[in-house]
Amino acid sequence: ERAAQGHGDHVVHKDEIGHLSKMVGNFEVGMEEEDKTAEYSQKRSQILENVKSLRELIKESSSDTEREALERALILEICFMEKVNKEQEEHDHIRATLTIDKSLDMEAQDEE
Repeated sequence: ERAAQGHGDHVVHKDEIGHLSKMVGNFEVGMEEEDKTAEYSQKRSQILENVKSLRELIKESSSDTEREALERALILEICFMEKVNKEQEEHDHIRATLTIDKSLDMEAQDEE
C-alpha cells in the first residue's frame, strides 16, 4: 500500500543478501591466503632441509662422480627454490591487484 502511494521503503542495498555478506567473503579469502602463504613456507622449509642434507653429503662424498651428482641435485633444489619464490611473487602481485580493484569497486558503489 505504501509503495503504491509513493511512500515505499527506499533501497538500502542493491543485492538481496545485504552488506554483511561481503565480510564473510573477505574472511574466506583471507583464510585461503594464509593457507597459500603457509604452503610456500612449507615448500621453502623442505627445500632448505634438502640443501642442508645435500651439502653434508657433498662433504662426505667418496668419489668425483658422487660429488658431481650431488652438486647437480643441489643446483636443482636451488632452482626449485627460485621457482617457489617466483610463484609467490606472482601470487602476491595478483592478490594486491585484486585488493586494489576490489577497493575501487567498493568506493564506486559507495558513491552511487
